[in-house]
Amino acid sequence: MATCEGPGCGKRLPAPRARGGRPRRFCSERCRARHRRLMAKIGRNTDRREVRLEDADERRHEMRSAAYTVASAARRVAAELDAEAERPDYRQPAGWHGSRLAVSASWYLAGRYTAAALDVLDEVHRLVASAVAADRAAGADWAAIGDALGVSADTASRRYRELPTDAGR
Repeated sequence: MATCEGPGCGKRLPAPRARGGRPRRFCSERCRARHRRLMAKIGRNTDRREVRLEDADERRHEMRSAAYTVASAARRVAAELDAEAERPDYRQPAGWHGSRLAVSASWYLAGRYTAAALDVLDEVHRLVASAVAADRAAGADWAAIGDALGVSADTASRRYRELPTDAGR
């Protein structure tokens, strides 16, 4: 004997009719409606989960791209410093004396180094924003993100709620 497929019902269904036709799956219209609502809810949750997973994949890709950009900027600064260190003393900027720079030309290197470091810092800020977006897409709450950043959940939320991932580019 078949039982009702309605959620939580389990009543026995009457025997199939002699005339034929499709066998009954539900004991009443109420059980059929409950089953239909449950299946619709499962479908909506599955759709939301798939969207969330796709968003998480996209955010991880953005984060990976930002990490490569940070690494590239840092390598660029390191390469410039290496090239400068390998130049002979007579090819160094004015004011260069051995391993230190005289006061008169310090503005030249300090400004250049600071600008290069700020470029790397900008890329790091983009990386952190991408990481927060990836964590949020993966389902992390603001408290966990705030703990990782060393700030409160409210501060993390205010700082990173609107995440322009590529706005500065």
